[in-house]
Amino acid sequence: MRKLMTAGIASLMLAGVASAQFFDPPALEDRNGSQGFSFFMLEVPSHDAMVMDGRAGDWAWYDSDFTLTMDEWRDEGDRPAPSRADLNITTFMGWKGGNVNRWYVFMEAFDDVAVHDGTNIARWNGDMLQVGHDPQDHGRERGPASGFTMEWLMAPGDLSPPTNVAFRYGGVEGEPATWAEYGEAPWIDFSVTVDPPEAWAADLWSDGATTVFEFSIQVLAFQDDAGPGASEIWQMDAVAGDDGAGFPFAFWYEDGEGPGSGFGNDEDGNHLGSNDWTTRGPEASGRQYYSIATLLRIGEYTSGNITAVQSSTWGNIKNSFR
Repeated sequence: MRKLMTAGIASLMLAGVASAQFFDPPALEDRNGSQGFSFFMLEVPSHDAMVMDGRAGDWAWYDSDFTLTMDEWRDEGDRPAPSRADLNITTFMGWKGGNVNRWYVFMEAFDDVAVHDGTNIARWNGDMLQVGHDPQDHGRERGPASGFTMEWLMAPGDLSPPTNVAFRYGGVEGEPATWAEYGEAPWIDFSVTVDPPEAWAADLWSDGATTVFEFSIQVLAFQDDAGPGASEIWQMDAVAGDDGAGFPFAFWYEDGEGPGSGFGNDEDGNHLGSNDWTTRGPEASGRQYYSIATLLRIGEYTSGNITAVQSSTWGNIKNSFR
């Protein structure tokens, strides 16, 4: 079972012969999406109050100064950023330790052209979101020999099978099929919504649409072959605080543009998108695959001043970054 590999790796590290990636991580400013930018996740005051329904009301406690905007993303093809009228993504990130140990995200993406064609959640040629975390900061290696990085695919539309969030490595690429359930309750709680509703499953919607991805994920340390229930829960408190190790994460947002976009079609005639927008830094080494967020505890940010968000609608916050 792959959990045994963890002990083997630990032994190698103690012996001083582990891969350099464990001892020589790139500088933080080279890991994060924009050079010199710091990512933050704020401790959730009340886990029970957080409802993953695509509505921002339960984020009223969030200090809007920590809102993640498009300025902290980059294009993996190093193309110029789109205008805010083309694509604008704003994100809140939270966490909770103790006996909860979950990662929380509220992401709102305004797109002038929505491309939701096809029923496959992994539709790399249309609008979709990929989310990942790597609690042990192991690096990007995947396949049957790796159980460290964990990734999910999320997309709107009428998908087949009918789920709008799926764990990417469950029963594929040699991964144990038991891990498909990491895309289900109780491991993940999620909502995917689109406004206007008519754009939900439209092949091409050119009048502008806003997609909200809201989710919380219980963070596990490593993928035991027996599945999530047999795996160790990652203790978020242990890496929290200004001096803590932080939490490695990554977002990739595929922005489909449809026919006439200049990106052309693939060999099957599917529309190609404008590549992934991502929060990760340039991929100079395996450990740059994920950015690092500092987990700020209550008291380390301006929690309690809930008027910071309540005084403005989420839409006004979004518009302020355009």
